[in-house]
Amino acid sequence: MQDYEKINILVVDDEPSICIAVTEMLEMSGFHAEFVNKASDVIPCLDKNPDIDIMLLDINLGPGVSGMDLLPAIREHYKYVQIIMLTSRETLEAGLECMKRGAFDYMTKPFDEDAFQRVVPMALEKKRTERLNDLYTGILVHDLKNPLQCISGAIEFLRDSLDGRMNNTQERFMRLLDSSAKQIGSMIDNILSVSKFESGKIKTQIEEFLLKDELEHTFKFFENSSTFPDKRISINGVPLEQYRVGTDRGLFSKVLVNIVGNAIRFTPEDGDIGINFSEVNGSDLQVSVSNTGSYIEEHLRDAIFNKFASVQYDNKSARTQNYGLGLTYSKLAVKELGGRIWVESDKHIPRTTFHFTIKNQKAGY
Repeated sequence: MQDYEKINILVVDDEPSICIAVTEMLEMSGFHAEFVNKASDVIPCLDKNPDIDIMLLDINLGPGVSGMDLLPAIREHYKYVQIIMLTSRETLEAGLECMKRGAFDYMTKPFDEDAFQRVVPMALEKKRTERLNDLYTGILVHDLKNPLQCISGAIEFLRDSLDGRMNNTQERFMRLLDSSAKQIGSMIDNILSVSKFESGKIKTQIEEFLLKDELEHTFKFFENSSTFPDKRISINGVPLEQYRVGTDRGLFSKVLVNIVGNAIRFTPEDGDIGINFSEVNGSDLQVSVSNTGSYIEEHLRDAIFNKFASVQYDNKSARTQNYGLGLTYSKLAVKELGGRIWVESDKHIPRTTFHFTIKNQKAGY
């Protein structure tokens, strides 16, 4: 018999007889197992037992109560608990929906102990990997932030002390240093933010603001970029001076910076960048950012939003470059803002356009 004594299992089912039978079965195999039979007891039980490794969660917890509805709350507060759904509905759709909402896997009733034991090593490995990833992220961000603050401080000091006395070459390199420091800072912020999205720790705060102010902030972010002045930029669509947006300003701002930043990065010297704002579906805002000189294969247009995905371009100027976490962040943020994000690309021009929408919750809607 394999040693499972250090593995903690929580069984959640509204039928006490099933809870007792499954718990006893698991205990006989060497697991440490306990149960609750009310949905309202799940979170308090996890609060008291933070070392739970795996939860067996019934999809039906009584009239009007679904285990599916508990999944987001459990994942938000207990990221590392691996949830296996128990369902009597032997349908692929139910299982896939459970996994979409955060479950590790699903099993059909009656409980199959052999099948469960085959899943256990994979669930524990996933928990271990998630913990290591978060630990590594924390260490990486901490180790990068301190030297970056020193670099940014030194750049500011040099700029102030040499104000008006730098030649064109020195000024160009100073802009390059400043731009590079901003890019590293943005990368660190993306790493932290993606981790927060995945653990459910991002909370939106709706405020109303003028679209032109956010666009000015975006351009200001890139004002010291050594490549930004070489791009021709056109802005079209809604009247920026009057158009108001109601959404989480921080999330919207960073998505805009990420998408425009990608356009700048992959546009060749003297290329064109177009930014268009339009209303769709009544009041939702759609932002479209296009750039010449790049093409994304159709089968890669969803993959570029995945974590750490790399997309290689056909043109020589960007053949070895990739997107990093900026687009991963953007996809997660846009979803949080009630919208979606997608890519269109034309090989013959070539031109790539990123579109994203957000739910506009400005006054009067």
